[in-house]
Amino acid sequence: MNLTHPPVARRPGINRRAFLRAGGVAIALPFLEGLPSRSAWAADSPPVFSLYIVAACGVVGDRFFPDKTGPLTTDGLGAMTGKATHVLAPHAANLLFIRGINFPMGGPSNCGHAQGLCQALTARPAQGGGRTASSGGVSADMVIAELVNDGGAEPLTLYAGNRKNGYIAERISFKGGGAGQVRSADDNPYTLYSKLVGLSNSGGDSGGSLAEELIRSRKSVNDFVGEELNSLMRMSALSSADKQRLQQHFDSIRDTEVTMGEMSGACSQAGLATSELEALESGFAFKTDGMIEDVAKLHLELVALAFACNFNRVATLQHGDGTDHTKYAVPANAGLGWPFHHISHRVQSDAASGNNPTAEQAHAEIDVLRMQTLLHGLDQFKARGLFDKSIIMWTNHVADGPSHSFRNVPTIIAGSGGDYLKQGEFIDAGNVTNNRLFNGLIAAAVRDKTEWTENFGEGQGSGPIDGMLA
Repeated sequence: MNLTHPPVARRPGINRRAFLRAGGVAIALPFLEGLPSRSAWAADSPPVFSLYIVAACGVVGDRFFPDKTGPLTTDGLGAMTGKATHVLAPHAANLLFIRGINFPMGGPSNCGHAQGLCQALTARPAQGGGRTASSGGVSADMVIAELVNDGGAEPLTLYAGNRKNGYIAERISFKGGGAGQVRSADDNPYTLYSKLVGLSNSGGDSGGSLAEELIRSRKSVNDFVGEELNSLMRMSALSSADKQRLQQHFDSIRDTEVTMGEMSGACSQAGLATSELEALESGFAFKTDGMIEDVAKLHLELVALAFACNFNRVATLQHGDGTDHTKYAVPANAGLGWPFHHISHRVQSDAASGNNPTAEQAHAEIDVLRMQTLLHGLDQFKARGLFDKSIIMWTNHVADGPSHSFRNVPTIIAGSGGDYLKQGEFIDAGNVTNNRLFNGLIAAAVRDKTEWTENFGEGQGSGPIDGMLA
C-alpha cells in the first residue's frame, strides 16, 4: 500500500494458521478459524482504539454547540436544552468539542456533499465532484490501521444509509496513492456481527459450529484438540523443533484464552441488540423512514464489541448518504414531509438553497436525534470500559445546512486515547485546516512520532491543534 509518507515499523502479527509438516503430511494447528483473534496486549502498552464517524448534511450551527468555549460539565451541558449536544451531557467529562476547523477546499463546488466526504478523513482537497468525486490521498483510518493492527489489517469500514440507491454512498475511507481509492463499506450490521460471534467461517469446514459449541460450553480450544495434540507430541516422526513449535502453539492458545477470560466482561455479547442483528441475517432492505438511526446504533454496538475483543483497533462509520433522502418523523417535518437533504437546503430542492424556518426547526430536531445515536454508541464504549483507551471522533461532511460550507465544520471527540487528549472542554481551533486535527489524533493512536503526526494531509502549520492535547 502506498501511503505517500514512509510508515513506521508495524507491530508484529501472529500467524494463527500455522501448519506443522510431519511425515510429509500437513497438519493444521487449529485455533478455530471461525473465532475472532482476541490477542493479549502488553500491560505497559495498552492499545488505543480509533473510531471515525462522518455524518451527512451539516447541522444548525447556532443550535448545536454551546455559545461559549470553556469547561464541559454534566450539569452545565445538560442545562443547554436549546443545543443539540446537550444530549451528550452524561459523558461531558469525556468530551472535547472543537470549533474553528476547516476543510482544505475553500468552498464547495455545486452542492459539495461528495467533496466534503472526501476531505473529512483525508485532510486533502477532493478531486472531481458528485458521483465521480475522489480523495486526494489516504485517509487517517488507513494510516492508523497500518501502524496499530496486527499485520497492518485494514480498518472496519461501515455505512448507515441507502447504499444501493443513494446518490453518493461510501466516500470517507481511502487507500493511499495519488488519487485515493475508495474502500467499500459494509451496510448490513449482520456482516460484522457474524464475524464477532464466531459464525463466520471462511474455510468451508465446521469451524462455525465448533465456535458455537465452544461459546456455549465455555471450554478451552485445547479441550477440543488436546488428545490429538498429545498424540502428535508422541510421534517419532516429529523433530524436537517440530515438538517445540507444537508446544508453543498449545501455550499460545492457553495464553490467549486467559486474556479472553480477563476480558470476558467487555468481550461478550452483553449489550448487543442480538434479535435485531439476527433478523438481518438474510440481508435487509434499507428504508428511508428513519431506519438509518437504528442501523447506525447497531454498527456502533458492534464497533464497541470489536474493540473490546481486540478484533480490530480502527473503524469508520459513514452516517448518511451524501445527499441523504431519509424522511425523518420529527415533529417539524410532519407537515413538510421533506427528505433530510431538502431540509438541509431549507427548500424542496437538491441544488437550490432557501430559508424555510420550519425546515430549519426540523433540521435542529434531526441534530438531536443524531446526537442521541452518538450517545448510544458512547454508552456502549463506557459499558465496555473503553473510554480511556479510545478516540471516537464525530464530524460532518459540511458545516451547516443551507450554505454547505467547508468552514467551521463541527467536531466532537470522545475518549482520551490513553490520557493523551484533553477532556471535558470546548475549544476553538483558531480557523485551521483539519490536517492539524489528524496530526493530534494519529499521534494519540500511534504513540510514536512519525511524518504523519507532523504533517498529515494538506494545510497550514504542523503538529496538533493548540489546546487539544492533555
